[in-house]
Amino acid sequence: MTILLHDVQYLLQIPVEGRLMSRTSEQLDHPEVGLCALLGMNSEQLSGRSEVPGFGSKGKWYDKGGFLADMASRYLQVNGTHVTEAQSYLLLMLGSTLFVDKSRDRVRPVVNLFLDELEEIDQYSWASGTLAWLYRCLGQASRAGARGVAGCLTLLQCWIYEYFPGFRPSHFEPPVVGPDEAWASRWIGQPATGSVADPSVRLAFYRRALDSLTPADVFWTPFHQRPHLEVRRSLYTGVIRFADIGEFYDPARCLRQFGYRQMIPPPPSRPQRADRPEAPGGYVIRIPESFDAAWDALLSHMVHIDMYSQPWRTYPYETTADYLDWFVAHSHCRVLRDDGDADRLVDSAAVRFDH
Repeated sequence: MTILLHDVQYLLQIPVEGRLMSRTSEQLDHPEVGLCALLGMNSEQLSGRSEVPGFGSKGKWYDKGGFLADMASRYLQVNGTHVTEAQSYLLLMLGSTLFVDKSRDRVRPVVNLFLDELEEIDQYSWASGTLAWLYRCLGQASRAGARGVAGCLTLLQCWIYEYFPGFRPSHFEPPVVGPDEAWASRWIGQPATGSVADPSVRLAFYRRALDSLTPADVFWTPFHQRPHLEVRRSLYTGVIRFADIGEFYDPARCLRQFGYRQMIPPPPSRPQRADRPEAPGGYVIRIPESFDAAWDALLSHMVHIDMYSQPWRTYPYETTADYLDWFVAHSHCRVLRDDGDADRLVDSAAVRFDH
């Protein structure tokens, strides 16, 4: 399972269709130039501290990001142009929702590369860009040395609630949303399940809960029995991008999320370079720009699902006879090691996993 393009559209109501959010290497060489122009600063000012009192002990350009507070300040300036106000507002909004990084108070300057021409903003596939950035952040968070996770965590958390009912907030029945409403709005203001303060105990509890899941505990098609009928692009197979970030997108590994029997998928595509060390800072995935052409040739770069598989007949997590043996041989089926430490941690927690 994974978060797919139709999940992003249903949960956040942002468009899947549109231009791939890619930029050439030349455009990515000096992304701070556009940020300087937007904030009305030169490069020396940009490398200084935030102009807003109380924000940022390090320079704006520290870790390649401008302060969100500066965006808000620029937006509120009475002498700004309408274009500057709009760009500042969008940069502030996108940097604090879809493209969040671990700095918590900055926004990556590459976001501004997609705001230069306001009339073109609605031509981008913001859903694929959001998903590419989240995929990369989750990959970095999986490293042993990682201490946090970035990306659109609203998307991640609400996706968990929709697909895994056992992890939903206790004693809460989510409301029905309208056809043009974001499904994520069903979970506004709801506290997370669990009440143990000790992070290590809470983590061990959730790991054990994940290992206890069965296929019947998953809601495989929460939004639509055949979501690809409404979001055809969700069957695209190829690269999705956000500026300098490229990630492979492969729905053939998630056929049950389309209401079809899962088959053994074809071998995955290989990047030009892949470094995944324990330290997340050295995490590098490079995919040639030539792969981007697949996005504009959907018919030849998509899973033709009716030719590839069949709708499930008996139960929604149905697979072909040979799939589970393949899955066990190619996957990590459990989160926890088979020892008693985790059991002791979980047994000591005064937590009840509410289904």
